[in-house]
Amino acid sequence: MLAAVDSMASISRQVIEDAIREILAEELEVDLRSFGGNGSSTPLLGRGIGLDSVDALTLISALENRFDVEVSDDDLTVGLFKTIGTLAEYIAGKVEERTGTPNAQTR
Repeated sequence: MLAAVDSMASISRQVIEDAIREILAEELEVDLRSFGGNGSSTPLLGRGIGLDSVDALTLISALENRFDVEVSDDDLTVGLFKTIGTLAEYIAGKVEERTGTPNAQTR
């Protein structure tokens, strides 16, 4: 299990994507293998993983706790959940806002 990121000043998008996959698998019981891969471009809604509104909020809450960020209600749009990558990029930006340190954008 990935540890909470309390003191880490910078975090890569890949670490965030891995955390998203972990939360999907462990907390939402999503079998990512069913989607022909679980890369950055895997859609979270609709014909992708198919998260509903409760699943999406569960995922956001877990990410807020893990990365010590806050997602505003105004940001909870369909676009935020377009893919694993778009959500990871958003969370990386929130971590950067919190720490004031640019994130490592390694993939």
